[in-house]
Parts: sequence; structure tokens; C-alpha cells
Amino acid sequence: MSITRYQKVFVRCKQTKALKNISQNLDFTKYSPIQPVKDGLAPYVYEIMKAFPNGSRYVNQQHYYHNQMTLIKEYANKTPHPVSLTQLAQYYDDSTGLTKNKIINSGRFVKEELVVRVAGKLLVLQNLPFDVVNNFHFAQVYESYYDIFERFRKFPSIKTLEDNMKFAEFTRKILQDFNSLNLPHLVMGALECSILDLYPTDKMDALLSELLRARISRRLIVEEHLSVTSNYMSGKKENTLVLGDIFQECSAMDYIMEASKTCEKFIKGTYYDTIPLPKLIIAGETDLKFYFLPSHLKYLFNEILRNVYEATIKDFIRKGLEQPEPIKIRIVKNDESYIFKISDKAGGILHPNENIWSFAKSKERAKESLQNFHRLPGLQTVSLYDHIYQDKINQSNTSTKTDDSVLKNDVMTRPYMRTSLEPMTHWNLKKGPFSFKTPLIEMSERALRYKLGIGLAMCKVYAEYWNGELSLHSVPGHGVDTVLKLGNLLTHTEKKQLDKV
Repeated sequence: MSITRYQKVFVRCKQTKALKNISQNLDFTKYSPIQPVKDGLAPYVYEIMKAFPNGSRYVNQQHYYHNQMTLIKEYANKTPHPVSLTQLAQYYDDSTGLTKNKIINSGRFVKEELVVRVAGKLLVLQNLPFDVVNNFHFAQVYESYYDIFERFRKFPSIKTLEDNMKFAEFTRKILQDFNSLNLPHLVMGALECSILDLYPTDKMDALLSELLRARISRRLIVEEHLSVTSNYMSGKKENTLVLGDIFQECSAMDYIMEASKTCEKFIKGTYYDTIPLPKLIIAGETDLKFYFLPSHLKYLFNEILRNVYEATIKDFIRKGLEQPEPIKIRIVKNDESYIFKISDKAGGILHPNENIWSFAKSKERAKESLQNFHRLPGLQTVSLYDHIYQDKINQSNTSTKTDDSVLKNDVMTRPYMRTSLEPMTHWNLKKGPFSFKTPLIEMSERALRYKLGIGLAMCKVYAEYWNGELSLHSVPGHGVDTVLKLGNLLTHTEKKQLDKV
């Protein structure tokens, strides 16, 4: 049997006590891979040296025994339930009608399913090498996952509509709180492990892809349940939409044009208002409409076109052209999928492909990306322990918050705002009692200095989740064809999968 992280912690404690004058032989460089530790970081280095972090509810002297009795014995052998889009849309039975029993059963399923799914990912983290999961950022993710696991596990059984309403509000709040920092912590942890040679790059990329796909699945399950609860409580007796309320019929042209305007605004903000902009030429199935998740489609087009526009403008400036080369998009469809080929003439890709698709990246590229992360105020050392257990205090102050204080709080708890990570927290419930607020700062305001180098890697995960793919075909000295393929959801409605459609 493999030794778990917690057994290794106890071993490390015993070894530490046996060492003499350890404080005289510390190598602080390993705690800050890209720059020397400054005075302001010293307290955090001291925290990392401890066997258990201060303020943690789940990584402490008792955690090993609690983990063995609860997660290992009760949940390790439970298997998550693969679900199809039809099951999500019909809320776990074979009809489109909305009934009291269906709502209650849906709540029960969501509660138990999320506990089992999060437990599985906790086991994945526990089986990582100790140096990896003990990384400051991965430790934050572990703490957050265990917090979600415990809170859902301990939530009372759902027996009535009133119970379900409490559960729906509980779910909405728990997935909007400090746990949203899992994304930047995962990526920063991967970058640091790459720089320090703690884990193979291919395995790290596979790990992050697995965790991100699982995250998408959990959020879809939650959003569908909140949607059906909202519909039923508003008096709706039947679900008339094809795939449920959170999936919408999307116009490809509308989303492309919206993304184009966002990119043009970004270019003007980065350079100057009167800079010549590339002409956008769209051909093929320009009237295409298809069912998809709006926030995901917006994210994919925004990220891909942003890279194309940025490369085109840089090539225009480098060559001293009178006008930037045009950007061409061709839309193709068949029964199984939709394909968007985006072509530029910006000279081709400068960096190897493995860096584009990788979260961990090569050492040099990882250092560049990590430096940009560190430019985000507070994210480098922000700790869950400072915020995650302050729910009661935060709730008591909610009614007196001003717009300025809300903005300040968002900046403190979401320091990744204005980056490619921020739209990943967008929700698809735009109306009803469980709708989620529109982010205060739109992605269009994201500055070049916040370029993290992971946008296309994120897009690839999302495309593959939706039975598609994302690929780049570069001709050095000429340009790049970016091909986005998305599966036709209406042909995959009955297929049951765990962390993929």
C-alpha cells in the first residue's frame, strides 16, 4: 500500500526533530522559484516549513485519523454516476414535467453525487508526491476541496421543498465563495512544480486537465439543479427547452462579432485609439445556430480571437505595414460537429507547441507565466485560512456593504480578475432566485500585463469536454490556422460520461 501524504507528514515531523541547527542551512530559493525571498515573504516561508499550516481545519494532527475513518472508509469505494445531457435536462427521470418529488430527488442526487465526486479528487491529490501536494498552492486547493467535501457531507438530508430551497441557496453560496481561487492556485502550483522539477510536465498537465474537467461537470450538475428549482418555485410545470435552461440556442455570428469587438477594444486600450484594426472576414455557414453553454462559447471565442488579434497587430507593427493583414474565419458544420477555422497572416508560432498547450510549461516559460501571476495583487501569498472560515462575519456585514466595499472585497478574494481565469467562474443562470451576479470587471478590460499564457490550454480542455478539439497549424513566416471543433450536443444527449459530454 502506498504511503499517503499524511503518513509522510508524520515522518517529516520526526526527521525534523532529529536535525540540528536546521535554521542555519535553509535553502530559501525553493520556496520562491523565480526570485529571492524578500522580507515580506519570510513569514510565508516559515509557514511552509511547518508540518501543519496554522488555521487549517483539515490538515492538522487529527486529520490523518479523520481522513481514514471518513473519506477512505466511507467514500473511497463509492463510484460517481456518469450522467447524460438528457438526464440533466429531464432532471434525472424520463419526463420533462416538473414535480415536487422530482425537485426533492434532484436535490438528494446533487448532494450525494458532489460528495462522492469531490472525495475522488481528494484521493487523487493525496496520492501525489509529497513535495507536490505540500506546495503552498496545491495545499490551498486541497484545503478547499476538503472544505467542500465536509460541508456537503454534513448538510442535512433533503426531505421537503423547504429543505431543497435551503440546499439550493447553500450550494449557490459555497461555489461562489473563496473556493473559486482553486483555478489560479492549481496553475501556480503547476508552474512552481515545473520550475523546481518536482513532477513530470506531461503528468502535471494530465492532472490539471482531469481536475478542470471534473470541475466543469460538477458546476453543470449544480446549475441544472438550481435552474429546475427556480423554475418549479416560479410555477413552471414543464421543461420545454431541449437541454434545460442553462443551454441556449447560440448564433455563431453573434458570438464571433461580440468577441471581435472585445478584442478591438483590447487592442485600442493596449496601443492607441486610432490604431488600424484588421478586417474580419467570415465565410461559410454564417447563419449557424446551435445549442451550447453561452459562457463557454463566449470564453472560447474571446480567448482564441484575442490571441489572433494580438499576433496580427504585433506583426503589423513589426513589419511597418499600412494596414494589418485580415483575419479570416470559415464556419463548417456536419451532423456530428461544428468547425471554426480562424486564419491569420501574423508570421506563425514563435514558441514550441508543447508550451502553448501546457499548464506546467518549460522552465523558462513557466517563470514568465509565474511572474505575471505574481503581479496580481495578493495572489502570490493569499491564503484560504484568512478568508474561508469567515462566512458568518461576511454574512453579517452583507447588508451594509457599499458598491466600493463590494469591489474591494472582490479584488481581495478574486485577485485573478482581468485574466483568462476570471471568465472560468462565470455562471449560466442569468435570472431567477439563484442567478449569479455578472462579474464587476469584464474580460474586455484585461490588460496585456495580465497575460498568463494559459488561455489556449484552458480552451483545449473546454473543447475536449464538449466532444471537440482545438488545434493550431502553423506555417513559419506566414501565419496560423486555429481550428476549433465543437461537438453537436443534440447528437450526444443520451451518452453517459463522467467528466465529459
